[in-house]
Amino acid sequence: MKNLQVLLFIVMTSMLINPALAGESREEKLTRLDAACEVDRQKKLTPMRKKYVADCVSNKELPSLNECERFYADYGERMGGRAPLYYDLPSCVTAFEFHQGTSDPDS
Repeated sequence: MKNLQVLLFIVMTSMLINPALAGESREEKLTRLDAACEVDRQKKLTPMRKKYVADCVSNKELPSLNECERFYADYGERMGGRAPLYYDLPSCVTAFEFHQGTSDPDS
């Protein structure tokens, strides 16, 4: 999970710095917007996951730290009928609207 966050951050940073982005394709823009959304989501979810893991360990809900971490590793993601968390963040709304063709954030 941490590697994914670092990778997404690097991709986002390099895309923002790279002047060649002026000619990026729709697919590249979608990828960039989706990555920004995911980075923002993970910024919100990571501390929550850590808190749940800490509570799990302190309350001895599961036998070990590793099991608590594994149990809460996907907290905030779509599971069963439960919707994923934080797709209402501004970057995620922008990405969604661009997917729907209702906005172009760079124009």
